[in-house]
Amino acid sequence: MKFFRILISITAVSSCVSSKVHKNLMNSYKQLDSIHMATLHENNQLKADNRALMDEVAFLSAYIDKLRSDSLDYYHNILSKSRQIDELNWSYEFLLENNKLLMNQSSAENRKLMQRLEKLQEELQQREDSLRSERVRLEQLSLRLTDREKRVGELEVTLSQKDSILRFFTDRVSRALMPFQGKGLQVAMRDGKVYVTLENALLFESGSWTLSERAIPALKNLAKVLEDNPDLSVLVEGHTDSDPFRGQTAVRDNWDLSVMRATSVIKALLANGNINPARIVAGGRGEFHPIAPNTTPEGKAQNRRTEIIITPDYSKLVDLLKVK
Repeated sequence: MKFFRILISITAVSSCVSSKVHKNLMNSYKQLDSIHMATLHENNQLKADNRALMDEVAFLSAYIDKLRSDSLDYYHNILSKSRQIDELNWSYEFLLENNKLLMNQSSAENRKLMQRLEKLQEELQQREDSLRSERVRLEQLSLRLTDREKRVGELEVTLSQKDSILRFFTDRVSRALMPFQGKGLQVAMRDGKVYVTLENALLFESGSWTLSERAIPALKNLAKVLEDNPDLSVLVEGHTDSDPFRGQTAVRDNWDLSVMRATSVIKALLANGNINPARIVAGGRGEFHPIAPNTTPEGKAQNRRTEIIITPDYSKLVDLLKVK
């Protein structure tokens, strides 16, 4: 607006002034116009700068508001942390006091535990010593067990040989007496011995100790086996039933009668074979070793018997068995 007033004034005066003045005025006008344009440009630039500054102010205001909010949150967080620190300090002090108390208590407990530990160590040492002694004892037992197992093995071999010898000799006796078996004579293997059982019906008349002629063939065959095997031991036992023997001679009862009958059998064996009498023993059991009830005639007949019990000498019969 100011510019237009100046322009009108210049136009009014121009009609009254000289051309030189006019020229000067035009130059001034141009300068002023140039200044005006520069001012307009500067004004526009300032407006742009102002808008930029306003935007920056708005950004900074928002940033400041955020900083205030963050600072407030940080402040509250610090307050919370401070309370937590206070609580932790209180807990620490409480634990510290409790720890002192526990330390005082544990000191006595530690002494007790140390004493207990020392006692346990002594017991452990004693047990270790005992275990060492037990280990030595077990090693000795193991050696003894090994030796015993060896001896048991040897014994088993010996028993097997003994059983073989007994079966061998039982077979020889059985074959020698086979014609008479089932006719008042039986052969059995029992308790490591050979039992030849002869019923009195085959050997003696009732109440007599005189040997019957019908028994001689069987005793001859048995005497031959005993002669061929001089290391056999022989026990001849006489047995009776429970009926009383009423003799009028030196033989007065069943015991006497059983001994006399055993002696008669031994004499027959010696008469029919080259047998050393020292190998043979005579025995009488009377009615005191029955094998059947004495309440029936059949049972009494079984009890009236003579048993020839033959015991092999196993140590020498092993070689005999190998040869045979």
